[in-house]
Amino acid sequence: MSRRLKVYVIDDAMELCQDLRGWLDQTDHEVTCSPAGRIMMHTLLEYQPNLIVLGMTRYAGEGMAIYRRLNNHRQLRLVPMIVVSDDASLEYEMLDAFDFQVRPFDRGRLQVCLERLSGSHKYLSEVSFAEFELTALKNFLREHSGLHFNQHNHRILKRGLMRRIQALRMESLPVYFRYLTATSDNYDEMNKLLGLLTVGETSFFRYRSHREALLHYVIPSLIQQNKSQAKLRIWSAGCSTGEEPYSLAILLLENFPELLEWDVQILATDINKRSLRQAREGLYGERSLRMMEDSLRQRYFEKVDNLFLISAQVKRMVRFDYLNLQTDNFPAQNNATKDVDLLSCRNVLIYFELETIRQIVAKFSQALRPQGYLFMGHSETMQNVSAQFQRHHQNSAFFYQRKAGSVGKKSVTARALPESSRSPEAVAPPSARAQNKVSTRTRDKLPVKTGGKAPLAAVVPKKQNLDQVKKVLRRDPDQLYRDALTAFDHEKFTEAGKLFEELLEKQPTNPKALIGKGLLLANQGKYSDARICCARALKEDDLLAEAYLLRGLILDMEGFLVRALVEYQKVLWLEPLFVMAHYLAAKIHDRLSDSEKRKRSLRNTVRALEQAADQSIIPFSGGLSRSVFLEIARNEMTELPTL
Repeated sequence: MSRRLKVYVIDDAMELCQDLRGWLDQTDHEVTCSPAGRIMMHTLLEYQPNLIVLGMTRYAGEGMAIYRRLNNHRQLRLVPMIVVSDDASLEYEMLDAFDFQVRPFDRGRLQVCLERLSGSHKYLSEVSFAEFELTALKNFLREHSGLHFNQHNHRILKRGLMRRIQALRMESLPVYFRYLTATSDNYDEMNKLLGLLTVGETSFFRYRSHREALLHYVIPSLIQQNKSQAKLRIWSAGCSTGEEPYSLAILLLENFPELLEWDVQILATDINKRSLRQAREGLYGERSLRMMEDSLRQRYFEKVDNLFLISAQVKRMVRFDYLNLQTDNFPAQNNATKDVDLLSCRNVLIYFELETIRQIVAKFSQALRPQGYLFMGHSETMQNVSAQFQRHHQNSAFFYQRKAGSVGKKSVTARALPESSRSPEAVAPPSARAQNKVSTRTRDKLPVKTGGKAPLAAVVPKKQNLDQVKKVLRRDPDQLYRDALTAFDHEKFTEAGKLFEELLEKQPTNPKALIGKGLLLANQGKYSDARICCARALKEDDLLAEAYLLRGLILDMEGFLVRALVEYQKVLWLEPLFVMAHYLAAKIHDRLSDSEKRKRSLRNTVRALEQAADQSIIPFSGGLSRSVFLEIARNEMTELPTL
């Protein structure tokens, strides 16, 4: 049986109060009204309302201040609140409200809310989640949004679910799951939940190395390519609250005056509608601008109280739109995702599973113009994802360029490329003991038969050329091993596999060749075969650090994190400066939510890198140079929360 509700309406214009009072009196609910400017918290507490209805007009007004005070109040935050506003964009800023309506309010929708609240639903301070319930919800999210939640981001998922269950006054996860999946009119609940699952901290000019690469290489190259049509198209995919696309606009205004006469468009997309609203507004706190020079602040921002408002000139250059990389249509002309010159998608693909990443990157290739550029996060790589991009290094930055002739029709799959991996964290592994730079080997072409006589020089090659041919044909084992590692470094896994097999034909028990073969097998998800190679290698050399790293990688990929840590520790007992053992241990500590141990492992990673040779390629890193890896590790150190 429904109960009588005490409704407290807060509204400066009092129009909402008049509408609600006349209607709710007929439904036997009690209504009390107050202007926003005269509301007192102790008055609300004495009234003991069952529902608060807050009328507001815009974000930076009295209504928002009251919303925040109510939401932070120890007792009043337990009272469900319905917000009614003429600004629809505020809905995704009010994710702790029971409901949000755009004026004029919908009586039918309000009636549904009253019926729900007339039951016995209460604010739950704690929400428990059974593992099988979470699994069902994670599968639903993966299918409809592409987001993948594992041990690494479990806390984000649980925290977001708890806030929405509390806001809607639901009694359990199964009830919320039914509302999310089986209710025909749940008022865009999926996007509200996503607004709590994809929030990431960012700042202006966050990646200095990427900024330098854009400034000195990428933008000048694009200007040269596009000068005939005087047009430049940039897309920031996963733009969050807008710092990245606005940074790009400022970089262009500051350094490339010739573009003032061009047709320049910057598209910025995200699935978090709350972040998009903030990005369009262009108001930022001190923390967002912490890496920006004072001169740029003065030129492109206006101080508004304690916030900074971005200039209209910069705002005009950026268009913000909602776009889901997994489910929405792109590339397409109608949403400006086609014929893109520069695409930035940093720290977004970490939310997805490998196969989804491959599909998205294949579509990125289609979205980019020939020779277009793609920037990803420092911890993201194309390895095992796509063969359609060429990697560039500029100082300490690395980025990708669509290969000439690449049409982006296929993603890299396990069937198409046997060296691809089932895990986005799989590493392309050169040996840890191969530190020396390998020079490119040369081969002479053998004579090709023609219809007539071959020239004498082709029939009887010079002695020097003959010696080189014999050297290639007899290939000594050490050279074979070095060639295999060189192939690894250049991500030529098929070639590397053939070279390891050739070496094993000559020396069937060569432990390093066995580990190389095992790493390739693990990269393909063939863990049982990889374990056999590992066991054979350890039988020959039980102090081979690479063998224990391989064993750790296999356990890591299979999800046995604690056991993988034990193997990585064995590597470090044998070789204390083994960079990837420290770094992979840090990744596991992160997934296990042990911030202190993660910090320690990252610190050890940096120390080991600092002792490596300046121009060396770091073994087992997928071809990263020492300088690039140092920047990655140091950035991850600085982004750790202060304990």
